[in-house]
Amino acid sequence: LSDNLSCDKLNSYRCKLGTLKLLFVDEVSLIQAGLWGAMHSRLTQIMGIHSNTAIFGNVGIVAIGDFYQCSPVASSSIYSSLLWSDHFEYVELKINERQKTNIFFSQMLNRIRKIKKKEDMSKEDRDVLEKCHQRYLNKEYHPEALHLFARNAQVDAHNEEMIEKICTNIRIFYEVNNNDKEIKSNGRTETKKNSKPLRLAKNARVMMTKNICVNDGLANGVTGCIVEFVENNNKDVSHIIIKCDSSKVGRLHRVSCPHCHGRDTICVMRESNTIDRLEYDSQSKKGTKQFPLRLSWAMTIHKAQGITVDQVVISTKDFFGSGMGYTALSRVRILEGLFLIDLHFDKFYCNENVDRVLSQMKIMRKKQLIFQESSQFLNILFHNIEGLKCNFKAFSNYHLLHKADLICLAETWLKDDTRLDHLQINGYNLVHKTRACSFVANHLLHSQKGGGVAIYFRETIPIKKIDSYAHVNLECITFEIEKSNIIIIVCYRSPQQNKKEFVVNLIEHLKQFNIDKNILLIGDFNEDSLENKSKPIETKLENLGFVNMFKDMPTTNSLTSLDCVYSNFILNKVQYRDVTGIFYSFHDALICSIDVENKKKESNKEIEFNNDEQMDTDTCLPTSLSFLEISKETNKRKKNTTVKSNHIFKKIKVLTTVNTCNNLLKEKQRLFLRNYTNIRKENCLEKRRATFSFTEQLSSIGLKKINILADGNCFFRAISHQLYRHEDDHLNIRSETINYLIQNMNDFASFIDEMYSTIENYIEEMSKDGTYADHLALSSTAVIINKNIIVHEFKKKPILIPGSDFLEHQLHLCYDPNMPHYDSVV
Repeated sequence: LSDNLSCDKLNSYRCKLGTLKLLFVDEVSLIQAGLWGAMHSRLTQIMGIHSNTAIFGNVGIVAIGDFYQCSPVASSSIYSSLLWSDHFEYVELKINERQKTNIFFSQMLNRIRKIKKKEDMSKEDRDVLEKCHQRYLNKEYHPEALHLFARNAQVDAHNEEMIEKICTNIRIFYEVNNNDKEIKSNGRTETKKNSKPLRLAKNARVMMTKNICVNDGLANGVTGCIVEFVENNNKDVSHIIIKCDSSKVGRLHRVSCPHCHGRDTICVMRESNTIDRLEYDSQSKKGTKQFPLRLSWAMTIHKAQGITVDQVVISTKDFFGSGMGYTALSRVRILEGLFLIDLHFDKFYCNENVDRVLSQMKIMRKKQLIFQESSQFLNILFHNIEGLKCNFKAFSNYHLLHKADLICLAETWLKDDTRLDHLQINGYNLVHKTRACSFVANHLLHSQKGGGVAIYFRETIPIKKIDSYAHVNLECITFEIEKSNIIIIVCYRSPQQNKKEFVVNLIEHLKQFNIDKNILLIGDFNEDSLENKSKPIETKLENLGFVNMFKDMPTTNSLTSLDCVYSNFILNKVQYRDVTGIFYSFHDALICSIDVENKKKESNKEIEFNNDEQMDTDTCLPTSLSFLEISKETNKRKKNTTVKSNHIFKKIKVLTTVNTCNNLLKEKQRLFLRNYTNIRKENCLEKRRATFSFTEQLSSIGLKKINILADGNCFFRAISHQLYRHEDDHLNIRSETINYLIQNMNDFASFIDEMYSTIENYIEEMSKDGTYADHLALSSTAVIINKNIIVHEFKKKPILIPGSDFLEHQLHLCYDPNMPHYDSVV
């Protein structure tokens, strides 16, 4: 990929890919690290994202593949790139789809898949492969069965042999220039590989070498058989008709192609060798054209990765890389379809780095289900849909839609005369209110387009709509769920509506029913809770006892938090909640589940207390380290400290609060807290010389200090920098720490000193922005992030605060007790 695109080409890509949210990349084991980096650069350029913290243009990547298969030729794999190692989590798929009907064959392949270079193959597996070789010698395979070789020269030789043996009337096709003149080698210059003339014939097996129309299956690697040549008036071949192995290929092509209409074929014509047809130089080599085909009775093992065939014939003698043997053997569904030309058992081995790479990767944990199936929960979905009518098809197919009891919408853009029969969802009733109905005739917004709110509620849920006794110029729908005695207000504030007017009108609306009732205020108020500026709407609602369940959680593509669910009551089992992406809208959807049968009215705290988010934890002994084993991951980061992580672009935080903690970890955590004072006293370093600086102390173990803002949040900022390479997530980390403390109040109560007197006072104080974190907060944070926190101090031995069983799972901070202040260490 070139570094820059022309303005026209860049605009073209932006029009095509501007709404791209998720990209699937298959066969990632074959991708070079350099190409991976180029893909990141290109997506960043196309998406117009200019940030050190954004990767792949904020497009989500799902990478699919097996690193035990073939690796890139003469290049490093993508797992050596920081764009891989610092950002991806993995899940292992357990079912072998290709060989699932042949268990013995599948188990044998799994053994060969992980065999090490100097390890002997088992006698059982050797005997099986010997039989495959004997079947080849007996010529039990189909004459045109696919042959796999390690090198292109072997592939070309077999293909030439096959075309001479099977075909007649072989045609030779040279490249042509911009004037359709054939370009032949003059003998004075060496012919490049892609300049070799094509030798093709009817009944020849061929493979496409270029993406022509990926959406229609006309892609690089598609195989088939030539059935006809179409000539023009000059008796030159203009099209080659091919019957593909898969009938699904070319369905759209056959609709409009006069040569293939009504036939189970596709056709190809000469194509430019360049990817960009608009920008090639017609006078240069780039301007040449050729049929995008090559013979395919044989192909290289790298090219065959990903395909499935009934029979395959393999030559093993020239295997030159790890994973080639396993990849070649696993192309067939059953063992009886495998034939070996020769046997070289020493050529079967894996890349031993793969085990280490996978062991260092984060395992993708199954997300907690937000919507609960129990009838005691009320499942709510809110979305600023930006046009219900235009987005209804996509919205009605959203995978979580039918699990919600209430579907609350803002910016429906409906009008008073809009027909609603095409907007119905089975099992739900629709109530909506237009912008024109929400404002008096002389109001600025009355005649403006857009706006509007709506609710879909499940037919089995009885509700009572509450109409305002006065016209309060507010876009909202209010109703009461009679069974649960909960009032729900769905509201939208246009950016054109003054915030002060909105707050006054909202309070006026609240006055008509008892403010002490359980109220959920749901909507888009166009006030960013993540901004440091004053937030009058949020401030007023908090003064009235409301708390935003989605405070400090990004809810839009630009990572602002405009959408909200305010509640004036706290539940014994607090709300399950999450933000989930919607591809067609600038806004994400908010989803939450509320236990309406066990609600308990309380005064809301500054930080919402979430008790139900979960995370697995490991354990580690607390200790003062006389020597420190720095993890390889830390050293790897140190090599390029300017590289930024991009976990925030996912918008779904990786931090979750601990619901259950194993007993051993709790015991070790209590042991650390009990011994904390003694550990602090006993961890002085022996003086090696009269004077040395803290920088030198850190440098002696390969570390370096990164300065963190000193605003009372320094510990949480430093943790954010360690996890994400920026400080911005400190509020979320503090909130999760408080949640953990709340869940484990009984365990921590005995460690509260006289300054706070009770655990409740401690939690209330620690939940405030700017409160310095003490050893209790440090210990809790270590557990929720599942990391051992190593704290460095000048002329002291590092202290390990337990959070994981594995020493490799560590991050590093430094502490200055004189300020007091924490900085990040890399």
